[in-house]
Amino acid sequence: MKRLTTGIFCFVVAFSTMTSARPERTPVTIEVPNRTNLQYLTLWVALGAGLFQQEGLEPNILVDEVSRNAGQALLNGKADVALLQPPMFLGRIAEERPILLFASLLANEPINLVVRKDIAEARKVPFRGSLRDRLQAIKGLKIGVATGPPPRLRALFKSVGMNADQDIQMVTIDGPGQVQAFADKKVDGLFAHTPYLETALMNYQAVLIAEPSHGEVPELTDGQIHTLATTRENATKKHDLVAAVTRAIYRAQKLIHSDQKASVDAVLASGATTLDRPLIEAIVTIYSAAVPQTPRISLAGVEHDATIYPAHPVAPDFTKVKVADYVAPQFAEEAVKARP
Repeated sequence: MKRLTTGIFCFVVAFSTMTSARPERTPVTIEVPNRTNLQYLTLWVALGAGLFQQEGLEPNILVDEVSRNAGQALLNGKADVALLQPPMFLGRIAEERPILLFASLLANEPINLVVRKDIAEARKVPFRGSLRDRLQAIKGLKIGVATGPPPRLRALFKSVGMNADQDIQMVTIDGPGQVQAFADKKVDGLFAHTPYLETALMNYQAVLIAEPSHGEVPELTDGQIHTLATTRENATKKHDLVAAVTRAIYRAQKLIHSDQKASVDAVLASGATTLDRPLIEAIVTIYSAAVPQTPRISLAGVEHDATIYPAHPVAPDFTKVKVADYVAPQFAEEAVKARP
């Protein structure tokens, strides 16, 4: 009995020692505009694959009640970092708020152009032909597009010497109505992003005509789409935390570009979506090429965004404002050096 008691005591002491020796993770609150948007692929992969934990962090996702309030929790001190869309980080810069962009999540335009399969076949769209040949084949069609993206749709057609306002019929449709209009054949195609893009492809026999997300359009490639931001104060006082977040994002980017199956598994594990796996596989295939190779922020991309995105509430005047004053490049540089 004495030996048994001694053995149990030794086990308890050993277990307690192991537990106390285990390093505690640092909590990090990440503000996001939406909990189910798969355009935030890089963040969801980092979350679902446990990459924040590998960097000694315990992530907490704080979802904005209104997506146009993105960054407010960060500025109010309720979040350590925030995921900002171009309209929002442009607006924050215009307001001269003390934000710093530090990690790029998406570099290519995530909106792609699809049409119904029967129309593509009837028009003999040359899928292996040039982008111009493909767009020429759909001249005159009705293309559904949300309120904000028409400048990017125009850039797509302009890249091959065409005019979207003359060569197609743009039909403004916001939200889920895009897919319904496509299903009801009220429009012939969609210029859309997730979740409407993969839904049209997988459920309604849409086919891809143009893929800006894969870099087909120079003006919409290697820019600055979604990014993580922090405050100037956090960049100094919480340097190690922001640096660890950046390393986790870099790990996610490397995973996305090397292992699609693991990336899909991570998205599912993140809880960001309830979509069936085939739909997630479709969007990961489409969006992986839009994910940058590193977290480095594109200064030129930030400036260019002001010409193709509707800033909220207004766009900054980059003849007076320096983009570099709102970027913290050191975190991405440190992450790349740490994990080349």
